Amino acid sequence: MGKIIESTVIEAKNYVENILDEKLSKDCVYHSKVHTFDVLRNVETIGKYCGLDEDEMNILRISALFHDVGYISSNDGHEIESVRYAERFLSTRGIDPEIIEQVKNSILATQMPQQPVDLLGQVLCDADMMHLTYKDYFDRIDLLRQEWSNTGKVSLDEMEFHEVALDFFKSHNYFTEYGKNILDPLKNETAFLTKKKLKSMNIA
Repeated sequence: MGKIIESTVIEAKNYVENILDEKLSKDCVYHSKVHTFDVLRNVETIGKYCGLDEDEMNILRISALFHDVGYISSNDGHEIESVRYAERFLSTRGIDPEIIEQVKNSILATQMPQQPVDLLGQVLCDADMMHLTYKDYFDRIDLLRQEWSNTGKVSLDEMEFHEVALDFFKSHNYFTEYGKNILDPLKNETAFLTKKKLKSMNIA
């Protein structure tokens, strides 16, 4: 049994890219390959800020790559399916069961409401929610609104969706020091812009 090494991560990246290209429904316009690789970049940023070593970073890289793969099978409870794909991939490559458990726990931590039990889970959760701080937040989040409609989860107009998003801002918390120090102020700015947008919609 062994550790996750760089070649494992490269192989996982190719595997995930191929399976998402081949099997992910076109209805999933937000939880796409773009989002997966975005979260992968985010764990690099947050993990390094938190002082994680290379072994921990490799666990996070695999977790980020697989965290939404379950969407190819199910929209509801996709994290359970994501864990199955990750476990199958890592087991066939002789990865230590304890390391596989860390990957599984990190992925499961992203279930809503997020409840990470360790730093690796906290990093992945914050990486997954980092879009709340992006300058193109409104473009990205509209893809989520479209996806909800496409998949039959819920159909909301733009104003209704932003009202739901504003409630989410109030309940959401970042977990890591990076999240609290860097991301929270940016998220607060997005929340302010959301309120401003809603106000202009009400006037119109």
